[in-house]
Amino acid sequence: MSAADITPPGPALVGVDVEPEYVLGFPVYVGITIGSAPPGASLMRLPLPSPAALRGAIGLRLWRPGEAEPFFEEAPTAVVDPELSAPSFRLRAGEVRRLLVEISELLPDDLGAGAVDGVLLYGAPPHIAESARGRLLFREPTDAERASLDALRPEVEAAGSFGRWLRRPPLDPSRLAPPTDRGDPLRYPRLIKYLIHGPEGLDAVDPARLHVLGGVFAPEAYGLAAELLAARDPGAFAGYAQQVKAAYPGLAAWMDAIAAGQSEIAWARSHR
Repeated sequence: MSAADITPPGPALVGVDVEPEYVLGFPVYVGITIGSAPPGASLMRLPLPSPAALRGAIGLRLWRPGEAEPFFEEAPTAVVDPELSAPSFRLRAGEVRRLLVEISELLPDDLGAGAVDGVLLYGAPPHIAESARGRLLFREPTDAERASLDALRPEVEAAGSFGRWLRRPPLDPSRLAPPTDRGDPLRYPRLIKYLIHGPEGLDAVDPARLHVLGGVFAPEAYGLAAELLAARDPGAFAGYAQQVKAAYPGLAAWMDAIAAGQSEIAWARSHR
């Protein structure tokens, strides 16, 4: 075997979680679990997207059901260079990392209601991982959803995206309230915005507020519960963090960050 026959280690998408359906015009959250190929490889620097910013690390390829050729493709453009200070992370041998990303900015402007097949792409060229081809369903918003979106539009447009909106202070603090409807297409960003900018300290937030999260957000619900517990009862956090790691190994880095006092939620609250 020559050196040309050897494929260098790179990232692999070992899991992709999607909602049963998405609402046009609203955020499109997808959960991805990143591993390495081969599985025992250690990867020193991988691009780090987030719900607030894709940072060029995510791409998308779309097909109409039953067709062989894609009608849309947006490739990842991330550059991983320590001199650029771009957010990145290390994946140790055998480790996986769960990330929640919001991909609405990748969708074609003329995408309509109905079904499409999609493949998610992750990485920094030339090391790009592809998911399996899966089905995505989109529907038109209801009148109530459209009114909710219209009410938020000035704030979201001022922020530039829903991801950036959830980090910015509310224009009208009196309107800031936690979500209560599990069917609300904005339940995740509303909840994160409330946890960052709400009037309660994290130690006073009722964990029951997390019950609006399920489906694609189920792992994040456990992670956020750990955030609240660490603020409310640090002594109980360590045991709960081990339970979270066992249930969702891809959240281990999040649990370790909380334990080290490097929680993103706590940091965002301290800089609001």
